[in-house]
Amino acid sequence: MGWNSSLMDGTLVHLGEFSLTMEFVAKKGNLRWRCTTLTDVYGVGGIPWVICGDLNAIFNLEDKPSGNYNWEDISKANTFLQDLALQEPPPVGRRFTWTNNQEEPIWVKLDRFLINNEWLTHFPRVVQMSLPRLGSDHVPLRLEVGNHISRPRLFRYEWVWSTVEGFQELVQHWWSVNNFRGCGAYIISKKIAGIRAHLLQWAKFDFGSIKLKKLALMQELETLDTTKETRGLILGEIQKENDLLLQLEVIRKQEEVYWKQRSRLQWLKEGDENTKFFHAVANGRRNRNFIPGLNQGGALIVDPWEIGKMFATHFNQQFGSRRSFRLRVDFQKLFQLKNQWILLCWRIRSR
Repeated sequence: MGWNSSLMDGTLVHLGEFSLTMEFVAKKGNLRWRCTTLTDVYGVGGIPWVICGDLNAIFNLEDKPSGNYNWEDISKANTFLQDLALQEPPPVGRRFTWTNNQEEPIWVKLDRFLINNEWLTHFPRVVQMSLPRLGSDHVPLRLEVGNHISRPRLFRYEWVWSTVEGFQELVQHWWSVNNFRGCGAYIISKKIAGIRAHLLQWAKFDFGSIKLKKLALMQELETLDTTKETRGLILGEIQKENDLLLQLEVIRKQEEVYWKQRSRLQWLKEGDENTKFFHAVANGRRNRNFIPGLNQGGALIVDPWEIGKMFATHFNQQFGSRRSFRLRVDFQKLFQLKNQWILLCWRIRSR
């Protein structure tokens, strides 16, 4: 195992018969993480962890398109992932990483990176890139990490808004405050649009940021806790501390609801407070949906904005261009015909 000593310091943590575990500390930011090569892993918890190398095992049938399968080995490999709470980043490039180089070659995915949830907490965007295979029967892999590029947020109803006292009455007021005239569908669409505008305004200026409110409460509690070291709290300060603890409990519940909605897990029971888990699931889902690059005419496009333009151009071509409106209405002739019809009806009645 090699590393750049100008960027990080490495320390040997565990040396097994078939494994090597190193702990690294980044010189910039002091991020502490571990990397394990091969198998016979050494358990670790609480810090980012990477396992990499030739694991000599497949985790599903897609890893080996032909030949015989050892179902017991596949079961043990998946048990290994579950026991250590590991997951594999999305692969980019080659589908398989090893071949026997025969006339009728066998292709298998044996080499891979595995990461834990703490790693995803620090680096939400993680992919493993395949590199050119030169003179070896294995394909080199490179782990690329970073953050997802922010994009304009679409309107999304937040479940956590419903936890605010008086929210239902507020929505009812917004619904009834605007009166529109027209058909039923038009009135409903306008009222929904009005509700959306009120919600965006209320969420920004009244509800606020859960994260900022939590930090402010914890800062106030820290100040009171520091005061305890020098003197006892007076009655007003004790009451304030109790109020802050109650507010913090509400904020934590709101935070749980917020991340539970983003994790899209419907099988968890209400009240399971595991915000860190929800956060990891949400990051993992976004990471799986991430598109690292597209091939256009033999060139790899990796810029997110260029990828978006490619999608827009593709679907514009699929749907075609907008046709010009060919129906023309001559209102002057229309009114003339209407007047002639009225005159004709009047003559018929007069007879």
